[in-house]
Amino acid sequence: MSDVSTNPPPPEFLPGKPKPANNNLSLARGTDGAGVRAVKAVTRFFRTIFSLIGTLFVIGFSLLPLSALLIALPAVSPNEAVLTDSIRPARSWLKRTARRVFAALAGLVVLVALVAFAIEVVSRLPLGSGGQVGTLARKVFSYSISDFVPDDQPPADLPSGKVWLTTPELLQRVHVLRQSANRPNLNPRDKTEATTNLREAEAELADRTPKSPKLQLLQNPDLAPVLAVPLWKLLPPTLVDHWPFVFLVVYGTDLLLLLLIGKVPLAYNFRYLWVRKRDTALTAVAFTVVVALVVVLLAFVNGMYKLNETTGVPGNVLVMSEGSTDELFSNLARGGEVDNTMRVHLTADEKGRPINGGQGVGVARGTFGPDGKLTRLPPEAPKDLPGAVPLGSYESYIVMNQAVVTKPGEPQRRRFLQLRAFQDVRVGAAVHNIELDPGGKWFSGAGVEPGSKAPDGREYLHCCIGEGAAATLGEDVSKPQLALGDTFELGDRWWKVIGLMRTRGTTYGSEVWTGIENPVVRATGKGDKYTTLVIRMADDTDASARAMAYHLNEVYDQAKLKAFSEPDYYKELTKTNEQFLTAIVMMALIMAVGGIFGVMNTMFASIAARIKEVGVLRILGFKRWQILISFMIESLAIAFVGGLAGCLLGYLANGFEAASTLSGGQGGGKSVTLTMQVDLPIIATGMLFTLVMGRLGGLVPALSAMRMEILDSLR
Repeated sequence: MSDVSTNPPPPEFLPGKPKPANNNLSLARGTDGAGVRAVKAVTRFFRTIFSLIGTLFVIGFSLLPLSALLIALPAVSPNEAVLTDSIRPARSWLKRTARRVFAALAGLVVLVALVAFAIEVVSRLPLGSGGQVGTLARKVFSYSISDFVPDDQPPADLPSGKVWLTTPELLQRVHVLRQSANRPNLNPRDKTEATTNLREAEAELADRTPKSPKLQLLQNPDLAPVLAVPLWKLLPPTLVDHWPFVFLVVYGTDLLLLLLIGKVPLAYNFRYLWVRKRDTALTAVAFTVVVALVVVLLAFVNGMYKLNETTGVPGNVLVMSEGSTDELFSNLARGGEVDNTMRVHLTADEKGRPINGGQGVGVARGTFGPDGKLTRLPPEAPKDLPGAVPLGSYESYIVMNQAVVTKPGEPQRRRFLQLRAFQDVRVGAAVHNIELDPGGKWFSGAGVEPGSKAPDGREYLHCCIGEGAAATLGEDVSKPQLALGDTFELGDRWWKVIGLMRTRGTTYGSEVWTGIENPVVRATGKGDKYTTLVIRMADDTDASARAMAYHLNEVYDQAKLKAFSEPDYYKELTKTNEQFLTAIVMMALIMAVGGIFGVMNTMFASIAARIKEVGVLRILGFKRWQILISFMIESLAIAFVGGLAGCLLGYLANGFEAASTLSGGQGGGKSVTLTMQVDLPIIATGMLFTLVMGRLGGLVPALSAMRMEILDSLR
């Protein structure tokens, strides 16, 4: 009996017969295929995302010292030996975990030790203030931990018209109102208004605090000093102000440690760079161009910072009318209320601490000699000394529109020229530390030279000009700069230069100085008023200037004034500098991407041409991490040479003059002529920039060389 059925197959399965379509089966299979494809697409998407995140972590780790990463290598591969030739394999989970933990801690210790060593070394260097590199660090780390705590949301039943303040805004409002309510020079009506507003703000603060974790944190006396301050305040000052030097020392020390840890085939790498010198040179040129451009841009911003630092004289107090943000918008009426500020004698600073051992300090004084020259008196000179005048300069700052001399057929153009008028320019020059070039002289109050004394019969107005203004006006007569006796037209009058001021490195270089009784000045309406009073303190210290500014703002009740120590005023004008610095950083990052890909492309081509040589190195006993370090150093060598050439090329911009504008971000500002300065911090920043590009560009190719198997590379 047979087990095979003798029943004939259905007709649809006979040979040569077409098979009927099974719509349900096809639909099911199509549905299953679409589902599988969707799952695969989602899987590929998440795999790509995780791969990208992993790559970002690897790139971030590549900026750390390589010696610390090598010490921590067993945390990833417990059976990998770095400090020794070989180790016994860890076959148990406990041993592998112990090695991982120990390696991670050892790498962290090496990292901390390197940074601490670099900070200690840099702190002993005579580097001065941080300048723009310190400003950049403070800008990047301006956030506090409390900024990441969710803020309060306005309630649904918020009354119409009531403004909801964020937590920082509410605390700031309470702080400002407390200061206003405690000002001794407030009149009764203003004091009542300030007190009422303060009570309302404090009531709102008390009502919101129990329901707001952020308010509780910001008002906690134990947590706020740590969690509510900018992150840069928690870092060592040297690391904030001189971070390029710190990281350069870290990388330099790291290289020495790498050479001590183990054998790296440096001779092989450098010989190969020389063999492929054309490709090496082209890659280095890319670094040179990028770094040179960054150095030049930083030199421009550095010139603006230096200009601010040298213009503000320690010991000077700049006084304007209340509410003014710039000299241009200030109006001080002539009268005893403002004059009495120069009779103030301070015995305590803004925090109530005694000044000068309790003897106090007042405004500096001087006397005029027979030749009209002002001589400074010592602080201990008698108060009733005949002929003594306080060193307080009454000034009017004016911006005038001037027609630019153009060639026939060219459209008419105009420019702004800055004018500063003085009640007594001799006092102003002493207060601002400005001198004249030999042969020059100061003008009188009116400063008018009658037409009868001029060969062309014109009546000239006398003035003294700064070096920048002399160069700008000199272009109109095809000269490098105006000289003594040269003339120019401004305000429909002709002017004669009777003095060239030594103003290099100050904002006064772009100004024209004249007398307050000058006809053009009086025609502007500034002749009967002043915009600024600049007072020199007797001890020439910034501490006394700040104490006087506080007194005039908060205590002095004879006039409503806005006073600054002069260095603080010009620091406020660095807002434009920060904008330039931010733009330069963004531009540098964009250029760095191109440089990184350029190095990466070169290193990939270089490694692809040496696959068999990598295998030979492995056979000779070089380990994976030694191959990694070898190719990383090769990339860094190219970056170092190119970056050094870029810094040298950028240094050629040192001393160039450029025009810019200083502004506090609230209108006004000053057009200035600055000198571009390439200093040591800029060179250090350029070298650090090129080394970072070299590390990032050489990382991925070096990792690909490290992962090669010996047999695969020899095929």
